[in-house]
Amino acid sequence: MRTLIRTAILIAAVVGADAAQAEFRFGGARSGAWCLFDDPYTYNCGFATLQQCLATASGAGGQCQPNPSGPPPAPRRVRQAPRS
Repeated sequence: MRTLIRTAILIAAVVGADAAQAEFRFGGARSGAWCLFDDPYTYNCGFATLQQCLATASGAGGQCQPNPSGPPPAPRRVRQAPRS
Protein backbone atom coordinates (compact mmCIF):
# COMPACT_ATOMS: atom_id res chain seq x y z
CA MET A 1 0.00 0.00 0.00
CA ARG A 2 2.84 2.40 0.82
CA THR A 3 4.43 1.70 -2.55
CA LEU A 4 1.19 2.59 -4.32
CA ILE A 5 0.90 5.89 -2.44
CA ARG A 6 4.56 6.76 -3.10
CA THR A 7 4.14 5.95 -6.79
CA ALA A 8 1.04 8.15 -7.03
CA ILE A 9 2.83 11.05 -5.33
CA LEU A 10 5.83 10.65 -7.63
CA ILE A 11 3.65 10.65 -10.75
CA ALA A 12 1.77 13.75 -9.57
CA ALA A 13 5.06 15.56 -8.90
CA VAL A 14 6.48 14.70 -12.33
CA VAL A 15 3.31 15.79 -14.14
CA GLY A 16 3.16 19.04 -12.16
CA ALA A 17 6.82 19.81 -12.81
CA ASP A 18 6.41 19.14 -16.53
CA ALA A 19 3.45 21.54 -16.78
CA ALA A 20 5.32 24.21 -14.82
CA GLN A 21 8.37 23.84 -17.05
CA ALA A 22 6.27 24.31 -20.23
CA GLU A 23 4.65 27.41 -18.76
CA PHE A 24 8.03 28.85 -17.77
CA ARG A 25 9.65 28.00 -21.10
CA PHE A 26 6.98 29.60 -23.27
CA GLY A 27 6.29 32.71 -21.20
CA GLY A 28 3.54 31.77 -18.77
CA ALA A 29 1.05 34.51 -17.95
CA ARG A 30 2.97 37.11 -19.99
CA SER A 31 2.76 35.09 -23.19
CA GLY A 32 0.36 35.41 -26.07
CA ALA A 33 -1.68 32.84 -27.92
CA TRP A 34 0.80 32.69 -30.85
CA CYS A 35 4.54 32.09 -31.07
CA LEU A 36 7.03 32.91 -33.81
CA PHE A 37 9.70 30.21 -34.07
CA ASP A 38 12.90 31.12 -35.91
CA ASP A 39 14.59 27.83 -35.02
CA PRO A 40 14.20 25.28 -32.19
CA TYR A 41 15.98 27.59 -29.74
CA THR A 42 14.72 31.02 -30.80
CA TYR A 43 11.07 31.94 -30.32
CA ASN A 44 8.81 34.81 -29.35
CA CYS A 45 5.44 34.00 -27.75
CA GLY A 46 4.31 37.60 -27.40
CA PHE A 47 1.60 37.68 -30.08
CA ALA A 48 -2.08 37.92 -29.20
CA THR A 49 -3.28 37.22 -32.76
CA LEU A 50 -2.11 35.20 -35.73
CA GLN A 51 -2.09 38.38 -37.83
CA GLN A 52 0.45 40.02 -35.49
CA CYS A 53 2.69 36.98 -35.69
CA LEU A 54 2.43 36.75 -39.50
CA ALA A 55 3.25 40.46 -39.88
CA THR A 56 6.44 40.01 -37.89
CA ALA A 57 7.30 36.78 -39.73
CA SER A 58 6.94 38.51 -43.09
CA GLY A 59 9.81 40.84 -42.23
CA ALA A 60 11.94 38.74 -39.92
CA GLY A 61 11.21 35.24 -41.17
CA GLY A 62 10.20 32.27 -39.09
CA GLN A 63 7.05 30.26 -38.62
CA CYS A 64 3.94 31.10 -36.57
CA GLN A 65 2.43 28.37 -34.42
CA PRO A 66 -0.05 28.27 -31.53
CA ASN A 67 1.61 28.68 -28.15
CA PRO A 68 2.59 25.17 -26.92
CA SER A 69 1.55 26.06 -23.37
CA GLY A 70 -1.85 27.24 -24.57
CA PRO A 71 -3.32 30.72 -24.66
CA PRO A 72 -2.95 32.90 -21.58
CA PRO A 73 -5.86 32.79 -19.14
CA ALA A 74 -8.54 35.42 -19.54
CA PRO A 75 -8.34 38.27 -17.04
CA ARG A 76 -10.52 37.69 -14.02
CA ARG A 77 -13.51 39.93 -13.74
CA VAL A 78 -14.22 41.28 -10.31
CA ARG A 79 -17.87 41.36 -9.42
CA GLN A 80 -19.05 44.24 -7.36
CA ALA A 81 -22.02 43.99 -5.06
CA PRO A 82 -25.05 45.94 -6.33
CA ARG A 83 -25.69 49.18 -4.56
CA SER A 84 -28.95 49.56 -2.76
